[in-house]
Amino acid sequence: MHKLLVRLRRYSRCAVVIEDTQRDTKHQPSKSLDSMLTGKVYVEELPLDIEPIRKLLEKYSGVRPRDVDEHIHQIRDRLWEIYPYVYIGHFRFLSLKFTLDPRYKIALNRLLAPGSEATFLDVGCCVGQVLRQLVFDGVDSSRLYGTDLEPRFLDAGFDLFKDRDTFKGAFVAGDMLKESDGDGDEILKRLDGRMSIIHATSFFHLFTWDDQVRAARRLVRLLKADDPDIMIFGRQVGTTTPGARQGARGDKRFLHNATSWQELWDEVGKLTGTAWRTEVNEIHELDAHPGTDPDSHLRRIRFGVFRA
Repeated sequence: MHKLLVRLRRYSRCAVVIEDTQRDTKHQPSKSLDSMLTGKVYVEELPLDIEPIRKLLEKYSGVRPRDVDEHIHQIRDRLWEIYPYVYIGHFRFLSLKFTLDPRYKIALNRLLAPGSEATFLDVGCCVGQVLRQLVFDGVDSSRLYGTDLEPRFLDAGFDLFKDRDTFKGAFVAGDMLKESDGDGDEILKRLDGRMSIIHATSFFHLFTWDDQVRAARRLVRLLKADDPDIMIFGRQVGTTTPGARQGARGDKRFLHNATSWQELWDEVGKLTGTAWRTEVNEIHELDAHPGTDPDSHLRRIRFGVFRA
């Protein structure tokens, strides 16, 4: 109880309703895209769908059942100190909903196939929960890679999953927007042409159209050029009316429907001399629009990108 009260006192300035414009907004997203998914930026209660990550932490990481909740809170508060954002405040870095995507099953089956040399990269991986679930599902971690802009997230992932000495894959801190042809982040260049499958959840919807094109071109460079079965998949916020939106902190973002998503990859194809086929599926979730939704056109979508 004492630890709970300490946390509440420490972050009470941030655990406020977004619509209340009279409160301190230093660490809050503005009323915009993020309002679709949040009523408070920082919440104390663990999410209702905690059981999958609880099982992973108990079975994969060896955390004692009675210690799981406190372990999660400690890591979340550490991440919050790094970046006070709703994704952290709402424990979304613990979500294993990606396992419900049929494309995850396709990726898993390919990685587990006898003699497979397929590789997997999680872009914007945060604490690397996707990669740890793959290992728990039987994948050799030496063929798994993760990248994030914030290296402290990657380090916290080792402490969350307690596998610093056993995880054989590679985590790389780098900026997916920084590099363009012949220039940019030397660290990320080490992964060029090595990936069979790329996962990118809650990634593209953070950027403008131009930056999405830049990021997509970067992903193309990471993929194996001679692999006809490469796949990029994930989930993101979409819309029934594609176009620019104002995101948290006043930044601009471009949200997609199925048509505009294909158009984006058509442009990427022209710029890279490649051709792409896309898939988009709307996700129907009961908690998709809690509270007041300022944009009724917003949707959660899953996507896949394949060679045409």
